[in-house]
Amino acid sequence: MRTTRLPSLLGSRYGPLLVIQSAANLLLAVWLYLEYTHNPFMQAYVSNAWASVWPEITIGISAVIVAVVILAFYGRRHSQSLPARLGSKSKLEDLEEPSNLARLDMCPFCETPLRPISEGRLQCRKCRRYFKSSLPKMAY
Repeated sequence: MRTTRLPSLLGSRYGPLLVIQSAANLLLAVWLYLEYTHNPFMQAYVSNAWASVWPEITIGISAVIVAVVILAFYGRRHSQSLPARLGSKSKLEDLEEPSNLARLDMCPFCETPLRPISEGRLQCRKCRRYFKSSLPKMAY
């Protein structure tokens, strides 16, 4: 089932503001349309502006269409899941396995020893940064 955020926005404290802004935008759009239909100077201005801008607009629309088509083909081509793209499960396990990691006992920022503060958590004595450790529980 698909949900939208519109009911939650209208029920929030910004709901009345959204309704007022939408009404103002609609009022201005109707006013602009009426001004265009009854004012020959505005009609001439809009026709001259459109004549000078239409090449850029068509190029922009064409670029957007090409980008959408390219992204659609790219998405269809690369729609496989991550383990299928990596080839085999062993490669994924090699990435997740902590055996190739060095033991964290020195702060990588200030090169001072780390002190254990709880199971799996270390803190630098100098810069007070926190680090996670996957080492087994230490005997105190």
